[in-house]
Amino acid sequence: MTIMATTTTTVTSKMQVTIPEEVRKLYPIKAGTQLAWSVEGDALVARRVRSVAQLAGCLKSDVSSLDGDQEKRAIAALRTQQHARKFRTT
Repeated sequence: MTIMATTTTTVTSKMQVTIPEEVRKLYPIKAGTQLAWSVEGDALVARRVRSVAQLAGCLKSDVSSLDGDQEKRAIAALRTQQHARKFRTT
């Protein structure tokens, strides 16, 4: 987390605030971005709200998915290895 100097904004008569430029540069906030507000101790915290569609692809992996038979074989192989380690006689 980047710590920045405190900036001050003023709440308007319509209960609106301007997000300081320093914050907009650090976080991808633009017109239409939804924010969820919460109170944490004595702090008012705003977090970006993201839809499931916006999160698509954020958990990419180099591991390919297995079909049912491949998964069963992989589990059986793992159990065989674990059994061999557990009951190994030396």
